[in-house]
Amino acid sequence: MEGSVARKVLIAAGAVGTAAAAGFFMQMGAGQPGHAAAPAASVVLTDAPSEPAPMALSGITLTSSLPETGASTARPLAAPTSAPRLDTMPEPGADRLPGAPAVASITEAPADESGPAECRVELAAQSSVAALVTLSFSANCAPYTRVSFAHEGMEFGELTDSDGRIEIAVPALAETAVFTATLPDGTGAEATTQVGSVLFYDRIVLQTEGRTGLTLHALEFGAGYEDEGHVWAGAPRDPAVAARGEGGFLMMLGDPSLPDADLAQVYSYPSGTSLKAGEVAMSVEAEVLRATCDGEVTATITRIREGERAAPQQVTLPMPDCDSVGGFLVLKSPVNDLKIAGR
Repeated sequence: MEGSVARKVLIAAGAVGTAAAAGFFMQMGAGQPGHAAAPAASVVLTDAPSEPAPMALSGITLTSSLPETGASTARPLAAPTSAPRLDTMPEPGADRLPGAPAVASITEAPADESGPAECRVELAAQSSVAALVTLSFSANCAPYTRVSFAHEGMEFGELTDSDGRIEIAVPALAETAVFTATLPDGTGAEATTQVGSVLFYDRIVLQTEGRTGLTLHALEFGAGYEDEGHVWAGAPRDPAVAARGEGGFLMMLGDPSLPDADLAQVYSYPSGTSLKAGEVAMSVEAEVLRATCDGEVTATITRIREGERAAPQQVTLPMPDCDSVGGFLVLKSPVNDLKIAGR
């Protein structure tokens, strides 16, 4: 969202169940014309299947949008099952002319009975800065293949390269971090590593499936939109900032080009080593897309504090009709703000 773009705002309040729209107001960017208010949309919140705690929604904002923003496949060639056949030469004998050089006989080469190359699926995990883990996946039989990763309830899908490899950094959600990687046929691997520094981080995970238009936003210590302290997919920050205790960062996990891909956005703040004290305001925005208008989108939100994972909360959000495509719903309450004590 550009700071200069006019914003249509829908305020709603509600608890578990349906929340009726409460009103509209307009915020204008410099030099931008106004827009008429759109019809109010209801909001539905449902509990997650894993018995999450009830959660209220409030402060839902409908704003104007920027314009809405695949994977090749390759099939390995089959190896020949046997070496080329050579006919045997006749044994040297009486028909050889006197004084002619001897000719060595050539015997038939044995057939290659080794069969297809063995498929080795491997996963390695190495802890890194900012309580991150570098995952190295390889499957020599699976170039350009979808791989499903899972860690502490968080799931995301990635695509292997031409050699069947993936290397990616993932925020750890537990001190003993266990990761799994699974191919479409169920073949997979597991890796574990210790990440002691996870105890110094607060993390918020927004888990979605497919194209939902949902984004996670953090406004650090009173920052406004487009300010230095506004951390989101458009300004994710380098993890080194958190390693120095200077601020948080966001990581996007999963390949959105995959059909019905599992995706995750993870905001991390170094609460145990922060050089600042105050509050980080958290929110979730839902862009109204052609694919989601007049329907609903769902997401799971999980908080990790000092290596302990809270019960996940599932949000179900009915979207406005398709006349509102290009707007945003801003959900203020699904994610609790972070209280940072500093050091």
